[in-house]
Amino acid sequence: MARSAESTTEANASVTGTGITAASSTVAAAGNPDSVGEGSAVPAVETRLIQQVEQFLRESGNTEPFDAAAWVERWLRRPNHALGGAAPERYLHTPQGEALLSNLIGAMAAGSSM
Repeated sequence: MARSAESTTEANASVTGTGITAASSTVAAAGNPDSVGEGSAVPAVETRLIQQVEQFLRESGNTEPFDAAAWVERWLRRPNHALGGAAPERYLHTPQGEALLSNLIGAMAAGSSM
């Protein structure tokens, strides 16, 4: 999976956290969350995010069962502090939004904040 210049460091198994503080400029760079595009390929984006979580888990050496698809689905629909209280799913419709979500998941997996 290609990563943006803001890519995070190697991940560990702490993927279940939900609180990350993001710089407002990072969120602003993803575009307006209210500008949801019509006909976008959201399932493909969700699949890439699921694959990212699964990759982080493999790299961490975690062998415990973990349903990455269920976790991503829940995470996408819950308000997120790093996004100013918006649900991540509102950012699925732009390449910049997808990159932001990928970076947020990477930061959670790495145990860091943005």
